[in-house]
Amino acid sequence: MTANIENQQVEANGITFHVAVSGLADAPPILCIHGFPEGWMSWRHVMELMPECRIYAPDLRGYPGSTYAKNGYDVFTLTDDIRALIEALGIQGCLLVTHDWGGALGWLFSHRYGSLVRKLVVVNCTHPKTLVRAALTCEDWQPFRIPWVPFFQIPWFPEWFMTTNLGRRLLKWSFTVRQGQKGTMDIALVDELVGRFQKPIDIHGAIQYYRAFVQTLLSPSQHKRLYSLYETPISIPVTMVWGMKDGALPSAVAIKSFNDAGCEGDWRPLPGVGHFVDLEAWTKLVDEIRRVLV
Repeated sequence: MTANIENQQVEANGITFHVAVSGLADAPPILCIHGFPEGWMSWRHVMELMPECRIYAPDLRGYPGSTYAKNGYDVFTLTDDIRALIEALGIQGCLLVTHDWGGALGWLFSHRYGSLVRKLVVVNCTHPKTLVRAALTCEDWQPFRIPWVPFFQIPWFPEWFMTTNLGRRLLKWSFTVRQGQKGTMDIALVDELVGRFQKPIDIHGAIQYYRAFVQTLLSPSQHKRLYSLYETPISIPVTMVWGMKDGALPSAVAIKSFNDAGCEGDWRPLPGVGHFVDLEAWTKLVDEIRRVLV
């Protein structure tokens, strides 16, 4: 089955987003927010399997397809981007489905603007407060599980390296090494995702997410602003769908996210599935999204 996917250019929060759209115009709306280093097409399988819903899948700020903005990669601007997209698309009350970095934004968005969506689904992304604490305290060896974070703090070298032939091979390996079971990942789709990063500028924005978040933690005023968000509990229903063979984000740490979000939630483990649930177990992911829609 091939989804009938429209490609739209949407002006929101001062930049232009490419947004892929599928499903009938009057169907229940779902906004899907991708992770690193993905793009809208990481949701293609979900869009194909859910024609009964109106699914919107943007390329986030700085990713190929959308504006390569010079700035605005802090989590406050990025969550403002989501709010502006919801308003521009006219989908207030949508289901928000998020993965990886998109999941981090989903958590923070729900602290800030939860009234704009009816439910949040987070796929393999620990709440930012939970993850930072685990990294600082070495809980379950968390800092050693995400070695790319300090590497990405180096100016411009990561962008250059990741867009060399060797760098793109390493980037592809970073997908395939994290699959839960060998042979389950859509390799053609991984090649498509990796192939978008041809020049350093193509991946610069994606890496800036990491730099800006570290800067937020190090800046006293920004740190205070971030942690003040956590004082407002998330009030909408939250479901965490978790590929249990995620070596970078262990479930033992992630399940504590509900406490830091200030809410009860629905924990949905997927045994035998790795980090990129959308690329290797999309039928199971669709089943979980349909559960939430009921």
